Amino acid sequence: MSENPDSSGSDVRSATYVFLRELKERGVDKLFMVSGTDYAAFIEEKSKDVRNELPDFFLVPHEITAAAAAMGYSIGGKIGAVAVHTTPGTANALGMIMNAHGSKIPLLIIAGRSPYTERGSPASRNLRIHWLQECRDQGEMVRQWVKWDFEIRTADQIPETVSRAIQLALSEPQGPVYVTLPREVSIEKIRPRRTRASVYEPGPSRKALDLSVNLINRAENPVIITWRAGKKKDWFESLKAFADRVGIPVLNYVGEYVNYPSSGISALDNYDLSKVDLVITVEVDVPWIPKYIDVNAKVIRVDTDPGFASIPFYGFPCDVCIQSTPSEFFDQILYRVKPKEWNKEQLKELKEKQEDSKRKEIERLSDKSPIHPRYLSYKIGELGLAIMNEYTFNPRYAKLDRFNSYFGPPAVGTLGWAIGAAIGYKLATGNDVIATVGDGSFIFGVPDAFYYASLKVPVMVVIYDNGGWYASALAVKEVFPEGNAVKNNRYPGADFEYRMRLGESITSYGGFYKLVEDPQELDEALKMGADYVTSKNKPAIIQVITERDR
Repeated sequence: MSENPDSSGSDVRSATYVFLRELKERGVDKLFMVSGTDYAAFIEEKSKDVRNELPDFFLVPHEITAAAAAMGYSIGGKIGAVAVHTTPGTANALGMIMNAHGSKIPLLIIAGRSPYTERGSPASRNLRIHWLQECRDQGEMVRQWVKWDFEIRTADQIPETVSRAIQLALSEPQGPVYVTLPREVSIEKIRPRRTRASVYEPGPSRKALDLSVNLINRAENPVIITWRAGKKKDWFESLKAFADRVGIPVLNYVGEYVNYPSSGISALDNYDLSKVDLVITVEVDVPWIPKYIDVNAKVIRVDTDPGFASIPFYGFPCDVCIQSTPSEFFDQILYRVKPKEWNKEQLKELKEKQEDSKRKEIERLSDKSPIHPRYLSYKIGELGLAIMNEYTFNPRYAKLDRFNSYFGPPAVGTLGWAIGAAIGYKLATGNDVIATVGDGSFIFGVPDAFYYASLKVPVMVVIYDNGGWYASALAVKEVFPEGNAVKNNRYPGADFEYRMRLGESITSYGGFYKLVEDPQELDEALKMGADYVTSKNKPAIIQVITERDR
């Protein structure tokens, strides 16, 4: 990093002004904020911001929803930043920070800190909580789940801290960073100055490329397995160009992202991995489940973090491990690999069979009551809107061809992110979006905080309500298939005496709510919800009673 004088002059300014101005200069135009006693200086500086030099504050009354919205903002192509209140706010946001870490989503978490001093400063401790909220090492609360954390000790460190935070969050592998700004530091005075720190990404070695080309050319039955290769547009386009030219099936063509167009010839729902002789894993940490699948093929692993050092135990094979972005890898080998024409004919046949099977299944499920979740997924897909999915929507039954039109369950699996992320995504892109959630994950998303935020950025939510803790029931069946719970159908929460109208209170905020039990009412309800968001500029929630199935 090197520094330059601030082009706006060398006048002494508050540390908070410099902090916020540095964020804005580096692309942070929105700050999702849960305000507390640590943000007095933020509020004061923003109140004086007549020239719009500082990020806009987007207030959200809970850290889960605020951090999820910041994640959605990053997924939409902007820089997601969230300000949380000291240690309690950090604790509330931790699940979303874990999601961002596991899914390599850039996220800037700004936290206040209990004041250092008991007297002598306007920022000194003045509430009982200022003693009890202080901890011995605040960064330790998040350190396993962030790329970097730092507590600013003096205002003079602010330019380098902000510059490095943005650099590390956006550089591959991307992820969350955590910056603490104590209240005493926030009111110091300094002279603004600029620093420079460019974003970086890894690339493949010549040796790794040569080995990969040799393995791919020799392979008779190769397959690509991915999960987040569609995270960036150039990644998405490079994988598509390679798979189409060479003729290689793509599994998880829709994983966390749309990695390859679902209507493309290489997009297969399943494939017999016992018969393949080469697997190319691309931006996927768990390519298969070893408990069920034993893969004996050679493996080329392409990932911005191919070692997965943050995962303590990891036994997946890797014959050629390549630290690279997908685009850099595929672009360099695209014309060095021979097309597998015999494979293209086989792909075409498999694709036609799988599409025909899905068409027949949708016809069979179309009048089933309770509504089947796969049929609901098909109907949601027909709307053509972007989707933030938390477990329940099945992307195989929708046409998802557009880059960045879908984001699936984060790898870590902390519940409650989708309804907040939908708000952030729409705010970043301007595109209408549907959040698809289960009844449980909707509650985890803090609905009232969502209602508050969605009045400013309205989105549509579809709740797949199966009336129970379905994931827990599946776990019991897996571990104790002959146990008492399975034999007697006794699962906690599996049967409710009454049906909760989960989203009904949205109407008190001026939003739209409808409960759907009849499959014949589904089309109209979904259309009414989508139209309400567009015409009324208010949120909509459709609660659909579904079968306990996937």
